Amino acid sequence: MIEYAGWEMRRDLAALWQECFHDPKRYPEYFLNNIFLPRNTLVYRAGQELAAAVYLIPAQLLTRSGTVPAHYIFAAATAPKFRSHGYMSSLLAYAALAGAARGDCCSILLPSDDGLYRFYAAAGYKDFFRVRMAEVSAETLKAASDREGCPGHFLPDMRALNFLRRKVLTGNSGSMLWDDRMFHFSVGMNVIYGDRMVTAVKGGKSAYALCHREESICTVLEAAADTDTFPALSAAVLRDMPAESYRFRLPENSPLFSGAGECMRFGMIKPLGGWNLSDAGASCPYLGLTMD
Repeated sequence: MIEYAGWEMRRDLAALWQECFHDPKRYPEYFLNNIFLPRNTLVYRAGQELAAAVYLIPAQLLTRSGTVPAHYIFAAATAPKFRSHGYMSSLLAYAALAGAARGDCCSILLPSDDGLYRFYAAAGYKDFFRVRMAEVSAETLKAASDREGCPGHFLPDMRALNFLRRKVLTGNSGSMLWDDRMFHFSVGMNVIYGDRMVTAVKGGKSAYALCHREESICTVLEAAADTDTFPALSAAVLRDMPAESYRFRLPENSPLFSGAGECMRFGMIKPLGGWNLSDAGASCPYLGLTMD
């Protein structure tokens, strides 16, 4: 049976999350204590047991004429003993109906591997979002950096940084946007997973990079900067996240390291309620900050 979750289900939802994703308890607890709402959570019960769950997080899709409501499918999970019974397919179908009923024009998600891309394609999702992965050495990043305008550590203004993100993506119709609360939470979720938000200011303008480091490689999961602020941001990244090489995950048309790197798919979309995907006027659509 498919139903909306209740507040009393958070312990069971956390247990399902850990069973499926093998995460420490603090990850589902952070999510469930900060962003969980029953109206955004669908569950499948098999008898009295929680078999599967999916979260429909409110978001917006940038179109050529403004923004439209959307939702981001997050932490879709089916308990191992209930897999291969069609429970998740049923949940996704119901989620599409529920999303359309509340006015969402599309459903967005990021599969973690090729097999899940095929699974979600069978559920009506289409490849849509893309990123450009540009890898540079520490020496190359140092050559592009400028310590001028790169102050000491300071507490970032999340509302201002989300405004910056939206400004940077103005020309990327089809991109997913967060409101200020969800932007703050998304960054916080990444920090819980061990990532770090690096910020810089130059000439009164801000820039940021959300970074994840493993051994000698630092992946910049998202960078919001222009050609004026990027040198200061580069210096801040080198200072706060020292590594031998850096992988920047960028919109395809980003001016940063223009022409460098490999373009690849990075997320899917499903139109809802008769909304036409062509209305987005997609131009290098970017998903980016996804709590992945």
